[in-house]
Parts: sequence; structure tokens; C-alpha cells
Amino acid sequence: MVPFHRAILKKPVYATIRYAFHACLLIVPVWYSGHIYLWEESRFAWYWTPLPDIWADWMTLAILSACVFFLVRRILFKRHLKIGIFDFILVLITGTPFLSGYLLTHGTLDGIAFFDNYLWYLHVISGEAMLVMIVFLFCRTHLSKKRCAGCAACVENCPTETLEYEDRNAFRLFKYSHYQCICCGSCVNVCPDQAAGLRHELRLRNLIQITSKVEIRKVELKTCAHCGIHFAPKPQVEKLSWSLNQDEIEIITLDLCPRCKKIRIADVGRAVADMA
Repeated sequence: MVPFHRAILKKPVYATIRYAFHACLLIVPVWYSGHIYLWEESRFAWYWTPLPDIWADWMTLAILSACVFFLVRRILFKRHLKIGIFDFILVLITGTPFLSGYLLTHGTLDGIAFFDNYLWYLHVISGEAMLVMIVFLFCRTHLSKKRCAGCAACVENCPTETLEYEDRNAFRLFKYSHYQCICCGSCVNVCPDQAAGLRHELRLRNLIQITSKVEIRKVELKTCAHCGIHFAPKPQVEKLSWSLNQDEIEIITLDLCPRCKKIRIADVGRAVADMA
């Protein structure tokens, strides 16, 4: 549940919302007076100073507002973020204990017989479901298919070698192991295209993927126009061609591997010398 400190430099608004969300997510259940009362009445007889109820109310509303924001964001950017059904379940399971707890403490639905009798059970069961869900909750690195140019800056700066890549045939394959990842945010911080991101993911199969690395991105490699070898990620070459001035020599050499590029530049240099 720790927010991602490096992301605040590139996505300050979204990162701030996540900071506030995760802080409230921890503070409200631990320091709410009703929960502390239950601990005090238990055989442990534990007690600590609770939050003022008005603070707990506002923080609960902040959590619910963030859950709505996350749901809307997932709906609007479902394809871009590669959102699956588990991503929606994650938000719903997280928000239900706080919604039911808020309605329960304020007696909002007491006039409805069903909720008057069973809302307390819904609150307890949903809270337990959230705790069980944490076992299957992982924070993973994602590379945006739309933005990632395959430069491998994330791989070069990963301190645990969680990320790695392999150039195989005509593609560069990026692989990742969530058990090696320490969620340091280095990949997010160094990515020049803002393609790398850390995201919570609810996946049952992650529990058994202990040593294996899974493919998270595949980038097509550029083919040298002269010798035919694959020498660089195609999106990276295209990005470079857009950023450079329309210089004839640059346009010619961008389609060539380093070896053929040197030969072509030498040939152009000799041609220019002969003309002079």
C-alpha cells in the first residue's frame, strides 16, 4: 500500500491523490474510535488515542471519492491502461468496507429493513475480504504499449535486475519478475517517454510465479536498409527521425545500422570532397 514516491515528479496530481488515498486507507481503520473501542473491550484490552469522528468521516469520504476517481479513470482509459476485471474488483473490494462503515455509523439506511439487519455483517465481511485480497495484491511495473519506444533505460537503471530485455529475431522482448521488484520507482523516474509505471494488480497466478519472468512488452526492431540486420527499436528510430531537422544525411543514415552508417557517411564525405 505504499505510494510511489518517484511518480510525483512526473504525475504530481495523480501521485498526490494516491498519497492521500493510501494514507487515509491506513489511518481510518486503525484510529477510528469504534474500532479502538472493540480492541479495548477485547481480551487484549488495548487502547490508543482515536481520531476525532469528524476527521474519520472526512477521510472516509476522501477514500470513497478516490475510489470513484479510480473507477472512472479505469473506464475511460481501459484500453490504454490494459484494464481487466480484477482491476475493477480491486477498487470495489477496497471501497466497500468504508462505504458500509460510513452508512452504518450514520444510520443512513436504518429505515430499510434489510440494511438495518445486515449492514453490520456486510461491513465485517467486506473488511475481511479486503484483508484476504491483500495476499493476492501486487505492485508491478507496466510499460505502456503506446508510449514505450524500447530504449531500455528502465532496464539499465533497475537496481535489482527485475527488468531485463532480449533482442530475439526481429523483436526486443522486455521481461519482468514481480518478486524481485522493490517498487523503488527508478523505471518511472528515468523513462524519457513516461511509458513506465507502477500499478497495483490483483492476480491469483502471481503467487506461483516466484522465479519465472513474464513478458511485459515486445518492441519491433528496425531492419538495416543495407545489410538487413536488426539494430535498434523501431519506435525509437521513428521518434528520433521526428525530432531531428530534415537534414539529408541524417535521413539517409537513420535506416542504417551503426556499421553501415559509418560506411555511408564516409562515402558521402568522399563524394563531397571530390565535388569540391
